[in-house]
Amino acid sequence: MARRRSHERSNQIRIIDIALIAVILVLVAYIAYPAIKSAFTPAPAGKTLAGIDTPLTQSQLSVINNAPDSYFESAGEMLMNGSISGIAESNNIYYGNGFEAVLSNSTAPRTSVYTYDSKPSVIYAGAISCIYCGESRWAMAMALSRFGSFNSLYIGYSSFGDADVPTLYWKPNEYKTPNNFTYGNYYSSPYVNFFSAEYDSNITQGFQLPQVTDPISVFVSRAPNASYEEAYAYLNNTKDFQGTPFTIWGNSIDVGAVSVVFGESNNQSATNAVPLTDMTHQQILSQLSSFNTTFAYEEYAGADVYIAQLCAGMNNSAPICKLPAIKAFEHKMGL
Repeated sequence: MARRRSHERSNQIRIIDIALIAVILVLVAYIAYPAIKSAFTPAPAGKTLAGIDTPLTQSQLSVINNAPDSYFESAGEMLMNGSISGIAESNNIYYGNGFEAVLSNSTAPRTSVYTYDSKPSVIYAGAISCIYCGESRWAMAMALSRFGSFNSLYIGYSSFGDADVPTLYWKPNEYKTPNNFTYGNYYSSPYVNFFSAEYDSNITQGFQLPQVTDPISVFVSRAPNASYEEAYAYLNNTKDFQGTPFTIWGNSIDVGAVSVVFGESNNQSATNAVPLTDMTHQQILSQLSSFNTTFAYEEYAGADVYIAQLCAGMNNSAPICKLPAIKAFEHKMGL
């Protein structure tokens, strides 16, 4: 009998212990739930650094490197005949594109062609926090791919305080430390050089540039080698800097972004952000690959502007320069 009572007490103790453990587990789960949910819930578009500094996959990179010339021709024809045109602004939300150099028949500032190693050059100064730099890198990458190819490109964003648009980085950037510079890229071409540099700052804050009177002089002083120092000294000597992006294509100086393509208006974010904010990198690349949306047409047309500028500065020596649309752009822009 005593043994049975002892066994019953032992069973009761086990039940109490199990109940206590269950209560503790419930409390732990309740306390940990927000962190667990956050770990498994994707960040909403517009406030994400998902995959930042991750290289594009080979299939993603192929969208940039291997786009058909026919896409560039078709998009150029659309811009020239007015099928895609203009820029609309409402409540600080930007739609569509602004190819001012083409549509207004105006010409960009001119300089002599900067050559290095017997090749003309593209020289780019940007900032990773800058929304206009972020947007324009898509068309820049596609334009440069017509003269060479990228071995790597990286997932990037403009800053949280400047729309957090998905973009491409030329190299992995230091996105947490202000007052840092990233120089260079993984681009090669038999036709042109590509000098690129970005001012790095805390990506979760707002747009930043070096807090000096002449920011491009800092790009010169921080250059990693003589070739970059010489290229950015050349860019600085134009005295045309008004903000980023600031680029030379052949003998054309682009003071700001030539094309502004922030997505289609029917993709407008409920958060009052630019439509591009709510797109992922894969969605952007898929549209560029399928070439069946206004957004894609506009990006290729933006690339055409850069291509035409560079072709004019290199005597149309690359095959892409033979496209009728590129020749029409050169004529329209007075190149």
